[in-house]
Amino acid sequence: MARFPWPVTDEELILDKALANVLNTYDARGDEEEAVVEEAAARLIIEAYDQGIRDEATLSRFALRALRGER
Repeated sequence: MARFPWPVTDEELILDKALANVLNTYDARGDEEEAVVEEAAARLIIEAYDQGIRDEATLSRFALRALRGER
C-alpha cells in the first residue's frame, strides 16, 4: 500500500486503517483501478479528517459513499 501524506499525529493509524477498510470493501478490478481507488479514497479520507471526523469507521463510510456516488 502506498503511503500518503497524512498529518503527522497519533491519529495516523486511524487514517491508515480507514484507507485499508475502504480498499478491502471496494471491489476494484485490477491493479490500475485499485491504484485510482486508493488515491481517491485517500483524498476523501483527508477531506473528512479536515472537517473534524476522527472515527475510523466514519472516515471509511464517508469515502465509500463518495466512491460509490452516494453523496
